[in-house]
Amino acid sequence: MYLPKAFREDDRDRLHDLVAAHAFGTFIVPHEDGVEISHVPFVLDREGGLLRTHVARTNPIWQKAIAAQSVVAVFQGPHGYVSARWYERPERQVPTWNYAVVHAHGRARGPMPRDELRALLDDLVAIHERGAPSPWSTAELAPEFLDGLMDGIVGLSIRIERLEGKFKLSQNRSPEDQERVMRALTERGTEDDRAMLALMANIPRQR
Repeated sequence: MYLPKAFREDDRDRLHDLVAAHAFGTFIVPHEDGVEISHVPFVLDREGGLLRTHVARTNPIWQKAIAAQSVVAVFQGPHGYVSARWYERPERQVPTWNYAVVHAHGRARGPMPRDELRALLDDLVAIHERGAPSPWSTAELAPEFLDGLMDGIVGLSIRIERLEGKFKLSQNRSPEDQERVMRALTERGTEDDRAMLALMANIPRQR
């Protein structure tokens, strides 16, 4: 990933926060015939430096991932268009795109033993049912139905060997332009805009 110094994010907690908040990632596996790509939900183990996911057993990516020297999971955070009109001198500027993204590089292991696969499914559901008025769980499934579903999927874990973070949030702009961008994001007010503002409030900015 092209990573200018101004946009490089090395704070592990901040990187983990983005992964956890945007856990539906892009799973990229290089192999001798090209690249296999799938879009899957991940569960992050912060302390263990581990990502867990599952794919359909019929999806060839799992076998290629286990054979690969390295795989990548990409997590796209908030992003949005930045108008040249927002800058102090729009006649001397062009529009751009602000965004935050994390690439997790590592080795894939699998297939998971059945008990670990069940734990992954339980964790995945618990995370995304959190806060629901009546949370659903896999315990509600008929045992034979759950067994059949688990036969059709493969669990994988990725030991994270390297995290790359790029938070391109106007850090290279003057303090005045940074403030103008933040005001414009506040006025536009999309969900991504609000998330970008939260990130901008917690990163070092040019002064």
